[in-house]
Amino acid sequence: MLRFQIIRILQITVTILLIGRGWQHLFWDAPYQQLFTAQAGFSDWFVGQWTAFTGWFYVLGIVFALTLDNRDSKWGYTFVVHSATLLLLAQMYRAANNCEWPTLLLYASQIATPLIYYQLQFTKVAIGRIMGTLKLSLTLTMLGYAWYAFGWHYGQKASWHNGLQSIFGLSEDLTTYLLIALGVVELLIVLVLWVKPLQKVAFAGILFWGLLLMLASVALFFMEHPHWQSGIRSAWELLCLLPNAGLSFAIWTYVNVKKKEENF
Repeated sequence: MLRFQIIRILQITVTILLIGRGWQHLFWDAPYQQLFTAQAGFSDWFVGQWTAFTGWFYVLGIVFALTLDNRDSKWGYTFVVHSATLLLLAQMYRAANNCEWPTLLLYASQIATPLIYYQLQFTKVAIGRIMGTLKLSLTLTMLGYAWYAFGWHYGQKASWHNGLQSIFGLSEDLTTYLLIALGVVELLIVLVLWVKPLQKVAFAGILFWGLLLMLASVALFFMEHPHWQSGIRSAWELLCLLPNAGLSFAIWTYVNVKKKEENF
């Protein structure tokens, strides 16, 4: 019963994530020109075709997430490939962002979501081990955001600065301190995430943080592109951020059911 509940949460999460990425690839763009460069002989047409092909592959994943069950294990491997394509996409965003390693961490929960769903639905891997993978993916994602909040080595993100200053009218120094404070909160959440008595507090914090991040992402996009098309475009970005909240809710459910077991 517990595994079924977690599967349903992950099924919804992976479906919405793939809708977001499919929407992006079919109607907007993705930075695959970082891989298929003109210097290597690839044309813009090829990059466009690859982007569209990947978009339809995500659509196939949506169909599979809604129709396959544990009796269709041979097709379940598709979700492992989805995780691989999301890893490639994250690497492309990292390459477009001056190859900054923390950029890769920001996508950890998205990369892990299809793989976790595959393990839950199509394998017999113990749910405790799967929850460990889930916690690790959230930890890496939080560390990526904390890294940029502190401004270690690569500096704080300019878009975060501009957004806070424009929305709240903060000074440059106050914005810097606020981001550092958010980084401290993120590190504290990561620490308590692995302490059994405090895990429920951490999950609640991550859930709230994930929802806040979704709202902030859309707000920042509207500031950069203040017209009606921003709503259409930012919607897919909102969907792609859902794993931060969805994975947190999955572990919250697991903890509530297993809280009396000594081996948890």
